[in-house]
Amino acid sequence: MKKLLLTLSILITALSTQAQNQNAMAFDGINDYVSVAGASSYIVGSTGMSITCWVYTQNTAPNYPNFDGFAGFRNDVDADFYLVQVGANAVEARFRNDQGTSFTITSQSLTPNQWIHFTLTYDGAKLRLYKNTVKVDSIAANGGISNGGVDFNIGNVQFTSASFLLTGKMDETSFWSRALSPEEIRCIPVNGIDTNAANLELYYRFNQGTAAGNNTSITSLHDENGQQDGTFNGLALTGGVSNFVAGANTATTTTAYLCPGATYVYNGTTLTQGGIYADTLINSQGCDSIVQLNLVQLLVDTGVTQNGFSLVADHVSPTYKWLDCNNGYAVIPGATAQTFTPTVPGSYAVVVSQSGCTDTSNCHVMATVGLNTLNPIEGVSVYPTITSSELNIQFNQSYDKVQIDVIDLTGRVVTRTNADGLTNTVVDVNTLMSGSYVVRINADGRNGVYRFVKK
Repeated sequence: MKKLLLTLSILITALSTQAQNQNAMAFDGINDYVSVAGASSYIVGSTGMSITCWVYTQNTAPNYPNFDGFAGFRNDVDADFYLVQVGANAVEARFRNDQGTSFTITSQSLTPNQWIHFTLTYDGAKLRLYKNTVKVDSIAANGGISNGGVDFNIGNVQFTSASFLLTGKMDETSFWSRALSPEEIRCIPVNGIDTNAANLELYYRFNQGTAAGNNTSITSLHDENGQQDGTFNGLALTGGVSNFVAGANTATTTTAYLCPGATYVYNGTTLTQGGIYADTLINSQGCDSIVQLNLVQLLVDTGVTQNGFSLVADHVSPTYKWLDCNNGYAVIPGATAQTFTPTVPGSYAVVVSQSGCTDTSNCHVMATVGLNTLNPIEGVSVYPTITSSELNIQFNQSYDKVQIDVIDLTGRVVTRTNADGLTNTVVDVNTLMSGSYVVRINADGRNGVYRFVKK
């Protein structure tokens, strides 16, 4: 069993990104769109109106008649209120009153192949266009709409005989019989829409079916407001296009990292395992916002390999700390290298650092290679046992390959001498600190262990 010795930290990285929130609708640009019959009736006699939607356009070079309609209604006579792509980066937003007077904003605020939130409002005096809650343009406008027989379309804006069909995706589309307030415009992209909000007429979240699955059994697009479901036109409702697909970016994502054995408190809940968690919180703009936590469980490689007399931590770490398992996991002074050579038999573990986390290995028993289990080679002498400067090594025969290691009590090799083919040699220990040491001799594969004290 692993024993955790230290309070393990959690590394938190907050990313100001967005996360997919359920489904959207992908339109093929050929014959796909959703229609809501006679929806202009909801604004007859109203002094204002609004459209909100998430849009993901995929037409990078639109030209007439291959423009891409987002949402709205249009008859080019007395009832226009719509959004349409008319260039690679150009959005046309138009209101036409019942006197036939049109008011048009054309804005270079579109970027293909990414989710963008648009809001179009008219309050009886101004037509305003917002991109991702920021106003990009406004113009003076006047009048109202009295024609209640024009369809509201999603994925298509009709221009006389030409259909501006969208190649791309739509999500979270709403239609209102009043102008939205700046506070609502700021909050809707992150929080969605309250179906009890005043003058909300139509609200389509596209959260039906299975993304890119077989959704042919679904017969209409659900209106969250309960007034009027949308009619599918041309949609195959199966596969990766002309169907429900993964939706727009409506949740703020925070990524955090969980170290082994640690916990993470998320909105009052203590989490112990990695995963994806969601909650609704108040964001910096004062809106109820969906917040998604991606909690990544970090792992630390605590593997240890025995190599002869030594234990070697498998992971190359910036820090190591070897422990004596038989002594309450006490830290062994000075044992901070990847390799540890015990001087006494026992059970040992190592604390390893990785990716900002620390974890402790299993305990590893070293029963027969402890350096204080003295095992001299017959005929080999090491003297004196107490010295201030030199150790004499005397062999009774010549060995082809001899390695002599002086090891301190933390298991660290402090000197290494080769004495190949010699019968006598001297090891200089003058520079060593005072204390007890062990001499380990390997002579042609025969191992001997001796002890001495440096004065």
